[in-house]
Amino acid sequence: MKTLQTMRTVVGMGALTLLIAVGAGACTGNLGGQGADGSGPGGIGDGDGPGSDGDGPGGDGDGGAAPEPTILDERVTDYYEALRLAAVKLTDAPPTLEQIRSLETADDPEAAYETLVDEFLDSPRFHRRMIRFWRDTFRLGGDATLDTGPVFAARLMDEGRPYTDLFTATENTCPSYDQGNDAFVDGDCDNGVDVHAGLLTNPGVQSHFYANMAFRRVRWVQEIFACSKFPAEYREDPEDRGNGQYTAPWDFETIAAAPIDFLDTSSVVCANCHATMNRLAPLFLNFDENGMLQAEGQVMTPTAPDPTVTTRDHLLPDGVGTAWRRGVEVSTLPELGAALADDDTVAACLSARLWNFTMSKEDIVSGLAVVPAEVVGPYVTELLNNGGDMRAVLRAMLLSEDFVSF
Repeated sequence: MKTLQTMRTVVGMGALTLLIAVGAGACTGNLGGQGADGSGPGGIGDGDGPGSDGDGPGGDGDGGAAPEPTILDERVTDYYEALRLAAVKLTDAPPTLEQIRSLETADDPEAAYETLVDEFLDSPRFHRRMIRFWRDTFRLGGDATLDTGPVFAARLMDEGRPYTDLFTATENTCPSYDQGNDAFVDGDCDNGVDVHAGLLTNPGVQSHFYANMAFRRVRWVQEIFACSKFPAEYREDPEDRGNGQYTAPWDFETIAAAPIDFLDTSSVVCANCHATMNRLAPLFLNFDENGMLQAEGQVMTPTAPDPTVTTRDHLLPDGVGTAWRRGVEVSTLPELGAALADDDTVAACLSARLWNFTMSKEDIVSGLAVVPAEVVGPYVTELLNNGGDMRAVLRAMLLSEDFVSF
C-alpha cells in the first residue's frame, strides 16, 4: 500500500518554492535545493511546522497543557447544507424537494446523504459538469476538436477507468458527448499518429498549445499533471553560475547553447527550467498548428532576423536523450505516457485538483491553491490503490467529514 510519507517524497514543487518561482519568472538563479523550504512538491505542502511532529504547540501534549481549541473544533455536521452544495457542485442544480424530504425524514441522515450523492454521480447532469471541469482544468475546449480531451477525461471518470489511461490509452481517445441521449460516443484521433498516448497525442491539445519550440506543450504537461511550474527538478547542492545558482540535477552543459543560448547566466540561470524542458520538447516538435503529426518539425525557433524551424539540436546537443525526469528516459510519446502513469506525483496532483474542485478552491498552479499533504494524502493513497478510479476518490471527498462539517 502506498503511504502518505511515500506521497510526500514523490510529489514536485512546494508552495514556497512555487511562490518564489512565480515572483522571479520561474527561471531563477537563487532557488535552493528540492525540499529546502520544507514543503512537499506538486502544489502539496508537507505540513511540517510547529506542532506537526508533536514537539511544539499542538504536538503530542507530553508534559504540556492541552492544545488550544481551533475553529475546526467548532464545526458541526450538517447534511442538509452538504446536500445543497453537493447537488450544485455535481449537477449545477439545487436538490429537488423530493431529495430534501428524503433526507429530512431519514432515520439515518448519513446513509441517506450517501445515497443522494450517488444519485448525483449517476445523473446526466454530472457528465456535463465533469466535461466543464476538465475544460477548466485542461484550459481547453470550445469546439469539436478541442472538446475531445475534456470529454475523454470525463468519460474515464464516468466509467471508473484508471486515471493512467489519460496518458496510455491507444483507442477512443477523441470521443464526443451526445447530450440529447446522455451518451459518450467513441472516436479515434485521426491526426497521423501511429500509436496514440491518451491526451499526449490529442490533436486539440497539440493545436491549442502550438508555440515556439513546443514549449507551451511541455509547460501544459508539467503544470496540469505535476501541479507545479518549472523548474521541475532540483539538485541537493546547487552550483554557483554567473549571477545565480544552477539547481537542476542534470550536468549543466547538457542542453543547447545555440541558436538560443540556454546556458546563459548573465541575468538568470535559464538552465534551471530548460534542463527539463529541453528534454521534453523534442517529443512534440512534429505536430503542426492543427495538431496533425508531420514527418518534420513544425514549430519555430525565434531567431533573428527570421525565425527558423526548430530541430532537435536547437534544444539538446548530440548524444543527449529525451527524458521525463532525471533517471526516467523516454524516446516517444507512448513512453512519456508510461512514465507519467508510473509517477506518483501525477496521482497526487490529480487528487489535489479533485479536492480543490470539491472545496471550491482556485487552480492549484495559476491560483496557488496549495493543498496540505495531511489533507489530500489519504485520497492519494486511495487513488493509487483503487485502480486509479478518480470518480471513487471524488465520492470519498464528498462524504468526508471536511465536506459535511460547517
